[in-house]
Amino acid sequence: MSRASTAIGVSPVIKDLVQKKALAHRLTLKEIIYMGMLAIDKLNEEEREELADRVHQMQVNGEI
Repeated sequence: MSRASTAIGVSPVIKDLVQKKALAHRLTLKEIIYMGMLAIDKLNEEEREELADRVHQMQVNGEI
């Protein structure tokens, strides 16, 4: 969990997105992160790979 906390603290884009999602769903930051993890588990393998590639490309491009 420390890596996730570090990512939220270091990336203003991620921090802002997580905070907005948490407020919209009336959840804590921990709960919204876990909710995202559960949602990822519901994706099939192809969808997970596509999402991982998309997020990795965002990291490479300096978007997050």
